[in-house]
Amino acid sequence: MGRKVLIQLIKLVYHLSSVPFIRDRLINLAEARIKDELKKIPELPMFYNPSLRVQEDKFYFLRAMIHSGIKGKPSWKFVNTIVENALISDYRIQKEREFRSKYGVDPPGFLTISPGMRCNLRCTGCYANSKDQSAKLDYDVFSWIIDGMKKEWGARFVTLSGGEPLIYRSKGKTILDICRDHSDVLFLMYTNGTVIDMKMAENIAEVGNLTPGISVEGLRDATEKRRGRGSFDKILRAMENLKKTGVIFGLSITATKQNADGIFTDEFNDFYFKKMGASYAWVFHYMPIGRDIELDLMITPQQRYELWKRTWHVIRDEKVMVADFWNCGVLSDGCISAGRAGGYLYIDWHGNVNPCVFFPYAPVNVNNIYHNGGHINDIWDTPFFKAIRNWQAEYVRKHGNWLRPCIIRDHHKTARKLIDEFKPNPSDEGAREALTNINYYRKMVEFDEQLAKITDPIWKDEYLENLKKEKQAG
Repeated sequence: MGRKVLIQLIKLVYHLSSVPFIRDRLINLAEARIKDELKKIPELPMFYNPSLRVQEDKFYFLRAMIHSGIKGKPSWKFVNTIVENALISDYRIQKEREFRSKYGVDPPGFLTISPGMRCNLRCTGCYANSKDQSAKLDYDVFSWIIDGMKKEWGARFVTLSGGEPLIYRSKGKTILDICRDHSDVLFLMYTNGTVIDMKMAENIAEVGNLTPGISVEGLRDATEKRRGRGSFDKILRAMENLKKTGVIFGLSITATKQNADGIFTDEFNDFYFKKMGASYAWVFHYMPIGRDIELDLMITPQQRYELWKRTWHVIRDEKVMVADFWNCGVLSDGCISAGRAGGYLYIDWHGNVNPCVFFPYAPVNVNNIYHNGGHINDIWDTPFFKAIRNWQAEYVRKHGNWLRPCIIRDHHKTARKLIDEFKPNPSDEGAREALTNINYYRKMVEFDEQLAKITDPIWKDEYLENLKKEKQAG
C-alpha cells in the first residue's frame, strides 16, 4: 500500500507542478512517504541494513529527483513510464519473486546497450574510438534483448550509449523505433547532441519515453577542448530545441584530470541547471579503456574526493538530481556490475556482454545466444559474472567502503585476478593491451591505494560509526 500511495503522490506532484500551492503540499507528503519507505528497506541477503547516513543520502537523492522532475514539466506518458514502470512496478515485484525462486537472488534492474559504434565526433580518450565504426547490433537482436529483460526480470529501464545512438540504423530502423516498439520502457540516451535539430526534438517528444543525457565536459572551453570547435554551440541549440518541445533532458559528464575541478561549480550549476534547464546530470570518471588509452587523463584520488563533496552539495542543497557513477555508491548499495540484484549488464555493438561499460571483458556474446535459440538469462548466468557478484556480496558483508565500490577501478587487483581465472574475451584491442601493459596495472593499483587512504576514514567515521551506534541502540 505504501508504494502505491507514493506512486500517486509523485505523479500528482509532477502533473500539478504549475500550481505551487498544491504542489508544495504534495511534495511534503511525498517526502514523508519516501522517509517511511526507506525505513522499511528489507535486509536482503547481500545487503546489510543501511545506517542512518545511508538512508539520509538516499532520501536527499530521491527528493532531488522529484524537484528536478518538476522543473522539467514532464508529459503524462513520461511520468507514467518512469514512475509506474521504471521505478516502482508491481510487475517488477512479481518477476523478482519468480527469478529469486529459481536462482536464489533478485534479477538485474536494467541494461546498458551500445547498439552502434558509429559516431560523428572523435573525442579524446573515448572508449568507442575506432577506425572501423561499422559495427552494430542487428535490430531484431536489439529488440529481443529488451523483450527478454522485460519478460524475465520485470525490468523496464535501458540506458543507450554508443557511438552516437541517434545515428544508429539497422533494417531501416532507428533508436526512435526501438522506443516506439517498447513504449513501456524508459530509455536514457547518452548523446553528443549535435544531431538534435528541431525535427529530431519533436520526434523525441512524440515517442515520450526517451530522455537525452547530453555530453558536456564543463563550459565552452572544456567542452570544445575534448569534443571539437563548434560543438558547444550545437549542444546549446539541442538543449533549446528540447526545451521548446517539452522533452526532459540532462547532462552526461566525463570527468578527467583536466576538467574535474570545473564540474558542479556555482558557475557550472547556474548555467546548465538554471539557465539551460537541464533536469539531471550523470558523471562518469574517465576510465582508460578502448583504443586510445590515456592514463594521464584519469582524475586524481584527491580530485575524486573534491568532486564527491560538490556532488552531494548539489543533491542536498541545490535539490538537483545528479549521480556520479563512482562517488554515489551509497545510492546503489555498492557496485552494480555483472547483473547484480538491481544492477546491470553492458552489451556492446558486437554483442559482447560485459560486466560494465568500464569493464570490457565478455564471457558471452548475445548474438550467439540469439541465433542458437537461447534465453535472456544465459547472458547473466555465467561463472565470471557470478564470481563478480560473489565478490560484491562479500564486500558488503564486510562493510566494504561504498565510497570506492567499483571492482575494476577501485579494486583493480581483484578484477585482474578474476580475469586471469575465468579468461573472458577482451571486448576490444585496448582491453587486450591492458592485460599486458605493466604500467597500466601499476597506475590503476596506485590509484586504488591512494583513494583508500582518503576515503576509508570518511567511510568509517561518517557511515560505519553511525551504523555501530544504531546496532548498539537496537
